Amino acid sequence: MYRAMALMFLGIFYGIYIIKMIKQKIKGIETDQMAKGKEGHLFRVELLLKIATYSVVLVEIISILMTQSMFGLVFKLFGVIFCTVGDCIFFLAVYTMRDSWRAGIPSEYESAIMNEPEIKIIKTGIYKYSRNPAFLGFDLVYIGILLMYFNPVLLIFTLFAMIMLHLQILEEEKFLPTIFGKEYVDYKKETKRYLGYGKLTWDKLRRFFYICLGIFSIVYYGICLLYVGFALSLGWVWVLIALFSVLRIYMLTKVINGKRKIPKWLSVVYQGIALFCIVLFLIGESLVIFNANSPAPDDLDYVIVLGAGLNGSRPSRPLQQRINTAYEYSMNHPDAILILSGGQGPDEAISEAECMRRELLSMGIPEERLIKEERSTSTEENIRYSYLILKDRGDEGAKIGVLTNSFHIYRARLQASLQDHYVYGVPALTLFPIGIHYTVREFFGLLFIVVTNGWL
Repeated sequence: MYRAMALMFLGIFYGIYIIKMIKQKIKGIETDQMAKGKEGHLFRVELLLKIATYSVVLVEIISILMTQSMFGLVFKLFGVIFCTVGDCIFFLAVYTMRDSWRAGIPSEYESAIMNEPEIKIIKTGIYKYSRNPAFLGFDLVYIGILLMYFNPVLLIFTLFAMIMLHLQILEEEKFLPTIFGKEYVDYKKETKRYLGYGKLTWDKLRRFFYICLGIFSIVYYGICLLYVGFALSLGWVWVLIALFSVLRIYMLTKVINGKRKIPKWLSVVYQGIALFCIVLFLIGESLVIFNANSPAPDDLDYVIVLGAGLNGSRPSRPLQQRINTAYEYSMNHPDAILILSGGQGPDEAISEAECMRRELLSMGIPEERLIKEERSTSTEENIRYSYLILKDRGDEGAKIGVLTNSFHIYRARLQASLQDHYVYGVPALTLFPIGIHYTVREFFGLLFIVVTNGWL
């Protein structure tokens, strides 16, 4: 999946480049000015830049197709984000420049054309926030591919390309004042070389935060869909976060441009509500993360293994991790009995308990150590119905553990305590990157418990 995504990002990026060149060629515009009609230092810089940009693509493709990254999935996720942003910025740069876009400093003939009155310096759109958004797009895609498929050779070629891009920017900064004069000098003072507009303010920092949050939410939601599909529970949360980010970006842009002033009382109310929600979220997530890392006791009599979704009759990824952990605990603690808890959902061919039983039997766990509970449809019912089994066996006073993915441990233990039971946590591995979603989703599960029990 990540190989396909990396190749897609490269295809989109260079597809934009090639399509733009073809469209301008049809209009009689020579887009590629790299090392053409130049001499001396400028010729060497542009020639090396051309070599760098061609060679790094080749190394990127080889790295994607033939190597394994030295980094883990965390870096792949951030690589996807960098590539997505890079492609978007590059498209906006090329689109905004229209027919003024060139690759390289124009030759003398092109320079003469640029001196005509109708040719204007581009300062609108994305060029309001970056003097070199196309170069920024290159750098972000280079960094993204490097994060996804890191290796020393790719690192060297990536640094070479980025250094040459920067040297080209410096050459252009010498050239443009000769064409646009004071207009470019003033533009250079106002807009940063790579990213930034005017004086840094608190509102601009907040807007940048929401830009990052919105981009992350959309990209991460897409990755979650690739892993799980549209059956992802509460996946709409990421879409909601992205929409909220867009709204805040719009509002802050209005404030920054002086076109809208928010009443003081409304600002205070909003900030108060926002602060309350942030504190509540941080408290909930802290409890989730703290309990996720709690070690399992060695002397449990029973372990309640909580079910999760099935793909037909096969375990989902979270459930498979619970099954693997149940197997490991059983092998290390041969006296422990497993209560496999989980009913059959509308899209499931068998009950989750039956699925777990089949998997553990195939791994070699004796059937007499497995007890099925097939009625439950929620964590609360998992605990309640499992304890009814213990009551029937006369083992309510036994030492009980609850086995689930690490992000779910705290809520499972909380549900047990609400039923006057004390259970120990047996955490199963939480897979990355989908584990981020499940960890965030737990907050809403905890919030539901808080509200339904009247704790707020």
